[in-house]
Amino acid sequence: MRIRWLLKGMVFCAAFIFLVGGARADAPGKGKTLKGEYYVVKKGDTLWDISQRFYGNPLYWPIIWDSNAAKVANPHWIYPGERLYIPLPSQVPLLAKKRTKTLEMPKKERRPIVGEHQVLFAGYIAPEPVSSPYTLGTSVYDQDRTILNQLEQVSMYWTKDAPPPKVGDRFMVVRTGEEMKDPVTGEHLGWEIKNLATLRVERVAPQEHRAQAVLETVAFAARTGDYLIPLHVPKPIYYIYPGPKDKVGDIVGLQDYKHVGGLMDYLFVNLGEKDGLRPGSVLEVLSPEGVDLVVGRLVVLRVEPRTSTCYLWNSKMPLEPGMEVRGGEIPKEYSYLMAPQDNSQTNDQAPPSQK
Repeated sequence: MRIRWLLKGMVFCAAFIFLVGGARADAPGKGKTLKGEYYVVKKGDTLWDISQRFYGNPLYWPIIWDSNAAKVANPHWIYPGERLYIPLPSQVPLLAKKRTKTLEMPKKERRPIVGEHQVLFAGYIAPEPVSSPYTLGTSVYDQDRTILNQLEQVSMYWTKDAPPPKVGDRFMVVRTGEEMKDPVTGEHLGWEIKNLATLRVERVAPQEHRAQAVLETVAFAARTGDYLIPLHVPKPIYYIYPGPKDKVGDIVGLQDYKHVGGLMDYLFVNLGEKDGLRPGSVLEVLSPEGVDLVVGRLVVLRVEPRTSTCYLWNSKMPLEPGMEVRGGEIPKEYSYLMAPQDNSQTNDQAPPSQK
């Protein structure tokens, strides 16, 4: 009888210890027996703030990051609903000693203002229509199809005097658009060149001057007969800069044959490199009513000698060719988007070989 009661007591004690121990969580990872607790991330939380809340010192945030390395790749990006393991305060001194890195908050990763794809597919105004020895063929599996879709297997061709492409080479699918003229003076500015899609070579038949490729990304409808030029991927726009205030020009056109521009559209202006513009420059669009009223702002994406391609940042009305633009200031609420004075990083654009 005593043995039976002794066994029951041992089982009860084991269950009690299990239940009490369940209030704490084992630290994630192999071989860790430390106990802690979990915290559910709320909107606006940072590791800096969570460290302050649990340890009374924000500089211990790397301890939390180390303990959740499997789920938090970047310490600056934690999301509401994530469960983070928080070691006990008594464990922090030991964990801090084991770190080889200093407990300092690293510089925050810079997110682009205008993404890579938006810059990549921005058209431009060239002095002459586009030409290339490489051309886009038909769909590999349906040769009657001439309008081609994303991820479609396609053929490509090149002239006899051009070097054959290699497997893995990437091209931009381009097409000449409308002639661009100054809407005020009627002066010929050049031809719109449209960046339509990207293509990657998969198989090459040099003797036949033919290759098989896949359309990776299609921004605008690609067609049989479009030209192919080697792909150069520009950097995104990370910073904005005030435009030259003494320079005044006009919107000369909109990409994709549009007559009225809305948010996220591409626009062309007759101000360029000679006027001091660079990728990231901000231009103001003035009211057509003849008053000094700003009705929109543009961010320059790529620059030619006499013209620029811009991204419509914001506007209070539809924008049309002929509306006046000038170098713009950066509103105070957007000053955080400007490059620091001591920062040497600048925005990049497509190299001349893609022009």
